[in-house]
Parts: sequence; C-alpha cells; structure tokens
Amino acid sequence: MKKLFLSITAIALLIFLSLGCVTKQIWTDKTKATPYQERIISFYSNEQSKEILFIGEQYHYIFNKETQALMALLKSKGLLNLSDKNINVYASIDRQDNRKAQAHIMIHMKKSELNAQQIQWLEKNNFSIIQADPYYGTEHRYQANEQVPNVTIYTKEYHIEGRRYIANQEVNKQVIKLKKPLTIEVIEFSKSDEKSTLYKIAMTPLSVTADAGLIVIGTGVAIIYAPFALTYIVIDKIKGK
Repeated sequence: MKKLFLSITAIALLIFLSLGCVTKQIWTDKTKATPYQERIISFYSNEQSKEILFIGEQYHYIFNKETQALMALLKSKGLLNLSDKNINVYASIDRQDNRKAQAHIMIHMKKSELNAQQIQWLEKNNFSIIQADPYYGTEHRYQANEQVPNVTIYTKEYHIEGRRYIANQEVNKQVIKLKKPLTIEVIEFSKSDEKSTLYKIAMTPLSVTADAGLIVIGTGVAIIYAPFALTYIVIDKIKGK
C-alpha cells in the first residue's frame, strides 16, 4: 500500500476511535455502533454566532464549536479552487448523548496543482505537508510491480461539534438546495441497558417565517438568511457546481 493510503487509514482509525469517545467501554456497557446514511441537501452558516449548519433529510446538524477555522477555509474557496476531490467528511453522534454531533472535515490538496498564492494561504493556515500517493481518492488500479512516485500533499483536519435535531420538512422545502445532495455516513450509538444516558432528540430550532424563504434560529433571534447564502455558494462550489 502506498504512504498516503496508510496515513489516511491511520488518521481515519484515530478519528473513529475518538468519535463519541469510542473506547473499550463500548464493549462492556452494551453500547452498539449503528451507522446511518444522511442525505445533506443544504449547507448554511451564521457569521455572527460562528455556526455551520448541515441540513439533512432526517436531521439538522448545528455546529457551534471550533467552526471559525473551517469558516475561514470556506470563505477562501475561490482562492483555493476547492472541489469535491479535496474534501472528506466523517460524522458521528456522541456515545453518551445522542443530541450531540461531531464532524471531521479532511482537506487534501496536491502541491503541483497549487499556485504561490494558494500555497502561501495553506501554510499561513497551518496545513501539514505529507508525501502521498498521486492516485489517492481515485479508482486507479495498480499493476504488478508498478512504480508510483510520491507527490507532495497539503492536508488539514477540521473538527467541529454541535447538536443534532429532527428535521422540519417544511424548512427543508424552503432551504436553497445543493444541485447534487451529499450523502454521508453518520455513526451513532445505542444502548441495550435500562440505564442508558441517551436523550430524546429535539425538533429543529429552524423555522420558516412569514417572509418567503427566510429562516431564523429560535425565538427573538435576527434573521440570518444572508450569511447563510454565503456558505451555500461555498459548498455548492465545492461539489463541483
């Protein structure tokens, strides 16, 4: 196996072990990991509260911890020319509290495809440099004894945390949708014992106002449709629209 595959596999394993505090206790307290497929139909952000929202068909995920660095990346999508080949998303629900959500966004970009300004931005924003398999992320199949030169990759992982809510389908009808929804696997946990600390998931705080298409969070909070539109454009670009 090539170096990047081994590196990414090791990182993914560490991510999985960290998601929801996954430890040996899982096997002793009757906790079971049960992944599900979530179809993300829209992305939004709120500049003022530093929130990033994943609007899914089943749930809404509102992230408000450690989001600032990721928002800076999304703002620079034009400069970096981000596309779907540069991003991998891993998500999970907290093992003890099923209202809490976590997501890991991994960015990787080949140095050979970057200009000086892009490299300067990545280095300024603490991207790491690794030597990698040039065919990572593709369906390329190696031939026997094939010699593949390593390439230099800039990479960084973003970890964000927040809460999960049951989706309001009326809201889902109003949001600005991605042309191609993004399907991600979300790992959640269930317990078979009667002392489970899992909580009932609340309905989303998002609601459709009397003004067509405008979305607010909670009661008495200012409309944040305009900042949302910024991230919609960003993610739409990332997915190659």
